[in-house]
Amino acid sequence: MSRIRKIVCLLCALILCLSMLSGCGAGDEKTNKKVVMTVGEYDINHDELMLYCILELLSGTMTYQDVVADEAKYKQQVLDSLVKTKMLNDAATLEKLEFNKNDEETRDRLIDNFTSYVPKDVLKKYGISEEVVKSVFQDTSVMNKLSNDTKNEMGKSLNEKYLEEFKDYNFQRIYYVTFPKVEADEEGNPLITEEGTYVMLDDETRAAKKEDAEAAVKEINAGADAKEVAKKYGVDAYSEEKSCYVGGYSSDMNDIMANLKAGQCTCVYETDAGYYFIAVLSDHDSELLESFAYEYASIMVDEEYNKQEEEWIFTYEDKGGVNFKDNTWKEFSLLDMATYLNEKGLMQ
Repeated sequence: MSRIRKIVCLLCALILCLSMLSGCGAGDEKTNKKVVMTVGEYDINHDELMLYCILELLSGTMTYQDVVADEAKYKQQVLDSLVKTKMLNDAATLEKLEFNKNDEETRDRLIDNFTSYVPKDVLKKYGISEEVVKSVFQDTSVMNKLSNDTKNEMGKSLNEKYLEEFKDYNFQRIYYVTFPKVEADEEGNPLITEEGTYVMLDDETRAAKKEDAEAAVKEINAGADAKEVAKKYGVDAYSEEKSCYVGGYSSDMNDIMANLKAGQCTCVYETDAGYYFIAVLSDHDSELLESFAYEYASIMVDEEYNKQEEEWIFTYEDKGGVNFKDNTWKEFSLLDMATYLNEKGLMQ
């Protein structure tokens, strides 16, 4: 074989070797853009799947030790997150969600935060390009906007509903005034013996406390300010303002509180720790009604939204479900990725 021919053969072999090596690398475009699964009607490429894994590992919903203990559970969590994002993007399209300039700026800040926190070599290792990051963050931003907008609309509707539903309730601001029968520390907490019983005041002092409580009730019913009376008798540290509505008290107190108006008191009651009465500061309080309706709506909106979100998510079954195109996901080790990110100091 001539010298020139040997050189040509060597060059061809070298080129073939380099092409084979580039085909196996984490940054290979063909590998990264390979469709490894479908979610509903969406093709999921290898690089996109890897980014979802990283985002889930860094989301704060799991620690490195969690993944060590149950890798399969958290692989499923990645898939659930991917399905949710895609299906809520479908829902956003159906709901004609408008993604405005402020939303774009919020998305871009999230991208900047992510790329500032996650080193470039991490993204390069898993073949994740800038374009993929932008695409995935666009999807997650649309999902979050849909969630927030839907909750806001539900919250307004529920708030109006509860304002109407509870408009005839008698909401009251009340003041629990307590005259202690026991010794207390500087913060007003009852002192307890080693046997677990209260350190009681002597009989004479307790009797005086009861007389003071009864005198205080008379003063408030005669028009005195309840809080000022509590200060006068030195029991404001043991007293507390609260709010409630008639129907929300204990069964034996509802009838009593229903008959009281602002500026009136219950009689004096006795407990193991002291004598107390309840002064009504306001009745049929519209501000309390509004506050109660808002808080109740805030609690219920999550329940209502979760129902709606489940309906959106489970549309993936009618759109083809989740299908794996090869063994990429089966053979992928989320634990190895978590270990790598943990060594980089990125995981909790």
